[in-house]
Order: sequence, then C-alpha cells, then structure tokens
Amino acid sequence: MMKTIGLLGGECTGKTTLAKALCDRLDAVLVPEYLREFVVSMGRVPTAREQEAIMETQEAAEATAQAGIGPQTLVVCDPAALMTAIYSMAYFNDRSLLEPATLHAKTYGTLIWCGTDIPWEPDGDQRDGPEYRAQVDALIGEVVRESLEPAGIIVHRIDGPVSDRLLSVLQLLEQ
Repeated sequence: MMKTIGLLGGECTGKTTLAKALCDRLDAVLVPEYLREFVVSMGRVPTAREQEAIMETQEAAEATAQAGIGPQTLVVCDPAALMTAIYSMAYFNDRSLLEPATLHAKTYGTLIWCGTDIPWEPDGDQRDGPEYRAQVDALIGEVVRESLEPAGIIVHRIDGPVSDRLLSVLQLLEQ
C-alpha cells in the first residue's frame, strides 16, 4: 500500500534534510515545498491573498506524485500542505485555510512534526528568524491539539540529530 509522509515544522527544523534522507534511504518520491519555489521565482514572500493558491498548488503536487507511482512507493511531502495554513495563521492571523488543510491532512499515512532542537541557520529570503520558528512551532502544537487530534489524525513529534530523526521515522513506518 502506498504511504505518504507529511512533514510539519517551522523554518530550519530539519524538514528538508529529513526528507532527503528518507528519499535516499527508501527510494521515495519527494514533493518539494512550493512556497520556496514561489519566493525564488517571484523574488518576494506571498501575500495573504496568495496563501490559498499556494496551499492548493502544494496539494496538487502531492496528488500528481501519488498518481504517478506504484502502490509500494513512499511519497515524502516537504512540507505537508498544512504548513501553508499554519503560516497563514502566523503571518496573517488568518485561520481560513485550517479546515480544508485539516481535511487534506487525512490523506497522509504519517505526519511527522520536526522539533526545534537543531540550530537555526539563515537561508536568504526563505527564513525570518528563530523567534518566528518558535512562534510557528507553538502554532503547530495548537493545531495538533485543537484540530488534528480531534479529527483522529495522529502526529508524531521527532527531535534530535537527523540520524535519530531518520531512525524514528523508519521505526514508525515499520509499525
């Protein structure tokens, strides 16, 4: 059966490093972050009005990846489309994407929440700072408690160096 892993976490929490490690180890298909592509191609961060289209584009990329693979293939979403809804809450105080994002979150076989215990590093226009990472991490916790868990969606928090995180995810996938 095809599995899809969705990664959650604020900026600089090791999502991409973990995604690449999973893809290398398991010959998985990677669905990269559309938001990153948007910022690079537009030369700016998105506005509040653009958030919904960004989330929909991320979801469409996930669906395209899932449609083009065999039933035994793993898809790794870096990040889960839900992160766009969380970023909308953090940057625009807009919760309008949370309900559709929660419904979409049910499509992941496994949701992984990457902890903030790794050092923050700048990445050009892609990152805002450790204080924003902490704010987003707190919002993820709120979304997990108030939206995902009540919807029956399990989220696994992982911490530590990438080797520990990779091992944790591999163990989850064996269950």
